[in-house]
Amino acid sequence: MKRSQRWSVFFVLGLVVTGNFWAVAQTPEARSADSTLAFTIHVHNYAEVDHKTLLEAEKIAAGIYRKVGVETRWSDAPIAPKLISQENLADRSWLDLTDIDLHILPRIMADRIGLPNKAMGLAPGTEPDRQVVYVFYHRVEVLAQSQVKALFEGSIRRPATTAQILGHAIAHEIGHLLLNFESHSATGIMRGDWDLSDLQSVASGYLLFTANQAEVIRAEVARRASRPVSSRP
Repeated sequence: MKRSQRWSVFFVLGLVVTGNFWAVAQTPEARSADSTLAFTIHVHNYAEVDHKTLLEAEKIAAGIYRKVGVETRWSDAPIAPKLISQENLADRSWLDLTDIDLHILPRIMADRIGLPNKAMGLAPGTEPDRQVVYVFYHRVEVLAQSQVKALFEGSIRRPATTAQILGHAIAHEIGHLLLNFESHSATGIMRGDWDLSDLQSVASGYLLFTANQAEVIRAEVARRASRPVSSRP
């Protein structure tokens, strides 16, 4: 069976506008994270993802970054009463540079942004110190459900869980901030179109940052840690 017949589901990850690109290298080997290289992710769970799924997704995303030598801290953040819109997408006045503001949105909020139907996330802005990302949970669920037919037909052996897909989508969107480039990679977690083959890598824990990307991420986290913002209310 041709690849085009077997792997027919594609979703777009990470819509960004910026100007730099790093070459793709081999997948990085697992390493112990440097405790001095760390950032905090504040999770706004607008989509009301169940506690077990969210914790598992956070654990998966943390593991992906630990493999590149960076630790993550996770914090449950309040749900802001202000509606999501293009005008307030990049509001980060309360964050330090080592803070990432993660918004997990349901369909009704994601639709207000007006992105293409297959986009699973957004990292708005162009500046190098961006700190806000969005993941669209209903599209994570659609991608998880897309595996059912392939599993029935025997095209895949083990489907990726919703938590696994969510964790990788979170890592991907934050990757856009830390790598600060527009283009997606040809391989690895920063690929733009995830098909069923990629989901098999998600299920097996093999969809990771490349070696070059890992180097850039470590350097960027170190840079952010050296330039804290003191405007937190």
